[in-house]
Amino acid sequence: MRGVPGAPSFLSPLSWTHAGDALHELSAVSERRSSVSGAGTTDDHRSSRMRAIARVKARPPKFLTAVRRLLRGAPSLCPTYSANPLLMDAEAQGVGTADGVCEPCDEDTRELARRWARDATALSDWKSLPPQLDVAHPEGGGVPRARGARKREQLRNVFLFVAPLLRRKPTAKVVDFGCGGGHQTLPLAYHFPDATFVLVDAKARSLEVAERRAAAAGLRNVRCVLGFIEDFDEDFDVGVALHACGGASDAAMDKCVEVNAAYVVAPCCVGKIARETGGGDKNKNKNKNANPIDDRAVDDAGEGRAAAAPYPRSALAASVVTTAAYVSIAQAADFGGEGYDACGAVSGGPGPYVDSSEEDEDDERDASGFLASIGEDAAVAGDDAGRIPGSIGGGAIAPMEALERRAETNPTPGLAAYLRAKAEKRERRKNRAPRSNPSMFAERETQRRACKAVVEADRNASAAERGYNTWQVLMEPPGCTPKNDVLVGIPSTDSDCAAEFGTALRRRGTRPAEAFFRSVLDEE
Repeated sequence: MRGVPGAPSFLSPLSWTHAGDALHELSAVSERRSSVSGAGTTDDHRSSRMRAIARVKARPPKFLTAVRRLLRGAPSLCPTYSANPLLMDAEAQGVGTADGVCEPCDEDTRELARRWARDATALSDWKSLPPQLDVAHPEGGGVPRARGARKREQLRNVFLFVAPLLRRKPTAKVVDFGCGGGHQTLPLAYHFPDATFVLVDAKARSLEVAERRAAAAGLRNVRCVLGFIEDFDEDFDVGVALHACGGASDAAMDKCVEVNAAYVVAPCCVGKIARETGGGDKNKNKNKNANPIDDRAVDDAGEGRAAAAPYPRSALAASVVTTAAYVSIAQAADFGGEGYDACGAVSGGPGPYVDSSEEDEDDERDASGFLASIGEDAAVAGDDAGRIPGSIGGGAIAPMEALERRAETNPTPGLAAYLRAKAEKRERRKNRAPRSNPSMFAERETQRRACKAVVEADRNASAAERGYNTWQVLMEPPGCTPKNDVLVGIPSTDSDCAAEFGTALRRRGTRPAEAFFRSVLDEE
């Protein structure tokens, strides 16, 4: 297809209507070549091959076909977003962004949203917390400065939705699934001493970090449980999962629904569900007689995985698309490829995710390797980068930060050369121009964002089918992480709580990739 005028862009959701023109022109070129050469056997074969290639290239991507079928067959699954109360409070103070324009709302919604937002801001006043509970403090989470600032914003969004639940029931039991080092729940445990917080993770080292931080801060209402999410078997009131990878977010939501608990979940790495479903291919499924619990493993984020959850998640979606088609949507929603880093940040050029967390994590991994090469231990804590012991105050700090501090106090030629090479690598990466066409890359980013919104809407729809009131919200600011969808679910049996959330989240927010959804739904 290279060099063929009129060939459709592989990424454009609107270009497939022109595929027939491209195929016709390609066939005409082949026929002209055949006539000039006497229509020999070789040219006939070449012409046939070119037409076959053109037909394949003219097909829309599988995920686009699947999205079109899903949204046309089940229009209610087209994502709708509520305005984030943090954005509404910012607008009230005159500092809202143009990208966050939302529909008007009534005074009750406006007042409650402001109250929520100001409460979340007060709870995330990091200077008022013991340093061991601050994700960005060397004695706490030890996350490097730039990434720590983004992590703080993410946690403020978690507090925004969990705090109203704890205000209504101060003695609630909160379970943090895939807790890592406890970043999101330890500060809440400090502010709500009458509540009980259970931290669940499949990595013993992560829980050791969480327990050490809780003890150092004097918390007495925190309990850690080592094990898989699927094995947790206790009643509780609120479930939280911040960036539990792939099916771990679904496992957390299922646990909440089982015990009729509210949930606040920010999923990530949705493409990983392909691994849990065998890519949607029934022939790749494991032996049905095998014990799925015995075949589990701890995944990259430490949540663990067991028997795959059914995909699509909702019965409505399952009635419209197959598992294989659904998996293609999830894979298209994942991050990676030209122009992205592994966390989905847009690498290079302007955009909301220029400050890439993956670059920080690359640095931390490289620094861990450097420390190992000179005989120093680099332990991993939770969902963050490597750590080493022995920092100021007895806490744990990131390897790169440790190396930078050492360079200031005890420089050596080898360390100086290493840091210089890292700085040069970062500069090259920052100035590297993307190889792909900028417009094609923009279309790919739009499609990725749209596909993720569809997957998250299906997750909420599954809970709604089981008696939940649900909302889908973007973190504020959206650039604090590319994995910025927050799913909120309140059991309909708790009518007063559901009414409060319904009021605070009544205002309609801007839907990501709006043009994509219009193009898919408006196509003839």
